[in-house]
Amino acid sequence: MTPRDLDTFLTVELPAPCRADTHDEAGYALPGASLALLAHCTVRLGVRRVFEFGSGQSTRDFLAAGCDVTCVEDSEKWLANTIAMLDAGQRARLTAVRLPLRRVWLAGAPLRSWTLPSSALAALRDADLVLVDSPAWPPFREHALSLALAHCRNALVVMDDANIPTVHRFCRRMATRNGIPFFRTMMDHGLYFMGAAGSGSADVRRSILETIKAWRRYFIARTAP
Repeated sequence: MTPRDLDTFLTVELPAPCRADTHDEAGYALPGASLALLAHCTVRLGVRRVFEFGSGQSTRDFLAAGCDVTCVEDSEKWLANTIAMLDAGQRARLTAVRLPLRRVWLAGAPLRSWTLPSSALAALRDADLVLVDSPAWPPFREHALSLALAHCRNALVVMDDANIPTVHRFCRRMATRNGIPFFRTMMDHGLYFMGAAGSGSADVRRSILETIKAWRRYFIARTAP
């Protein structure tokens, strides 16, 4: 899979199987149509290595497709439930990293995200597909996306919950600022697809207004029940 392959896939092929009129909330989990679309991407692009920010049904589906999966998860219970779904062969191809969320800084604003160990960063660099479906507070996923765009050598990066205006804005801003191909579908929770070939850094700058909004969201999340 080359950068040109990703570009063609995102701009020419991917729109066809996406149906914007498909809406299944499915709680926090990825709905069935979105999982089927990810499975289509996995087969079409010959994905062998997957990195997930989060874990769940998608983890099992990627493993069932024969992929090696590394996932980072902050919820011990959610990760245990994910591992319980797997058979012995699938567990052998899963590297699960449980890490607490910490305050991190991105472009002058605080978020809650992960500081990845070197082994996880290595897996992120080598991934063919990256799924960003965590932290549970979607605005905090901006940091995970910045890590993927900076470190992935050549990967399809997928953001869930892209129908949330904040998520849509930071996805579009980072894709545009970094000059990478992208495609958005409004099916289910909304998925934002980007082609990443990082060089160790990514342009994550925001406007002053967006930075103020990021600070506000940080304090809202801290006070939420």
